[in-house]
Amino acid sequence: MGLFLNLGTDYALYLAQSTVMDSGATSQIYDLSAADGPYRKLLDRYNTDPSYQAWTADIIVGPVPYPPIFAWALRPFTWISPPVSFALWFCLNLCLALIIGWRLASHCGLLDKPTTILLFLGSYPVVLSFYVGQIQIMLAWCITEFYLAMRGGREFRAGMWLGCLLLKPHYGLLLGLLLLWKRRWSAVLGAGAAGSIILGASVLVSGVHGLRAYPAAFSGMAQFRGDDPAVMINWRSVILDLYPSIYGRNGTLLTLALAAATLFSLAWVWRGEWNPNAVDFPVKVLLTLLGTLIASFHSHPYGAVLLAMPLVVVLSSGQFHKTAWWVVGIGAVVPTLILELGYSGSLTNSQFYAHLVLASQVLKVVMFAMFGYFYARVCGLSVAGPDSSRMMRGGWIRARAFIPGIGRAASRVLNP
Repeated sequence: MGLFLNLGTDYALYLAQSTVMDSGATSQIYDLSAADGPYRKLLDRYNTDPSYQAWTADIIVGPVPYPPIFAWALRPFTWISPPVSFALWFCLNLCLALIIGWRLASHCGLLDKPTTILLFLGSYPVVLSFYVGQIQIMLAWCITEFYLAMRGGREFRAGMWLGCLLLKPHYGLLLGLLLLWKRRWSAVLGAGAAGSIILGASVLVSGVHGLRAYPAAFSGMAQFRGDDPAVMINWRSVILDLYPSIYGRNGTLLTLALAAATLFSLAWVWRGEWNPNAVDFPVKVLLTLLGTLIASFHSHPYGAVLLAMPLVVVLSSGQFHKTAWWVVGIGAVVPTLILELGYSGSLTNSQFYAHLVLASQVLKVVMFAMFGYFYARVCGLSVAGPDSSRMMRGGWIRARAFIPGIGRAASRVLNP
């Protein structure tokens, strides 16, 4: 366990890529063999876990599939000591998280502002994003401003904020398709403008060759069992929970089929006129973001921070039972406690990973339960009275599908 092996894991990848960019090799920023050297230097110097010394792979660095402008913008962080650099990165993300927390508190009528902000900062997606040094807080800010601008009738501005998700395009894909389907041309134009700025700036800093190399960054993430789906919160992870022996093409096809089914189910929700002022607009946006996380081939737990603003608005609307608050609270806080507590002796990489898997499994169950619950409400299904017991039994049957995966994760925590 040590800096950049677990703490700051993703940030170490960012630094390695930006180091390549800073060296002038702009066309090689997506070449893992070029980034592996700077990455190894970080681990060799700062990590303390003995298991790292046993790694014998030729290349251990992972891909950073962001446009070239990101690596260029991060270059100043490579000019200072890596621990100081990571601390500064954390402080910047904390400031953004406080801004988001304040925005959430302003739209949460059931809790006071300090409580709302503290719950947001202590939620598992936020804590994990801080811990690994992700850019997810920045994307959550973009989604927050997108939602508020759309509700306020400022569609071009909303589109600009959505276009910023080009840094991680899979998070904005369904919302972008929705805007096209509903012919919200002002928002589409805004998204196109923001995307053009990002791509244009990327060409300026890396040249055409650097931008052409960008799609290659996704190639290492296309394997069905690649990039550790055990800690993901999507259909791919569920499939592996239910069918641990499935591999390759069959797993990929099944994942794509379930993703397509999710997409069509969301299309049913959005049928009819586009009305951002409608009472059910917040829950529809929430469902779309939930569907995005569930259907994406690559979806880690920190991605759930994107749900923050529409989720707070939905829960504060008074349309849903207080049970929803408890379920969301469990999904937000319990995984954080699992991740942070229960260690014995010196913390090792394997111990941390076991807690990470269990925490992510809990969040995954809650997210799928949320999707089913809110989808049923939007579609007009009753969740009260005589029908409520049937729905609860159905939810329990669905939840049982995840129990084997949670059980395996729990056994690894209790018996490391």
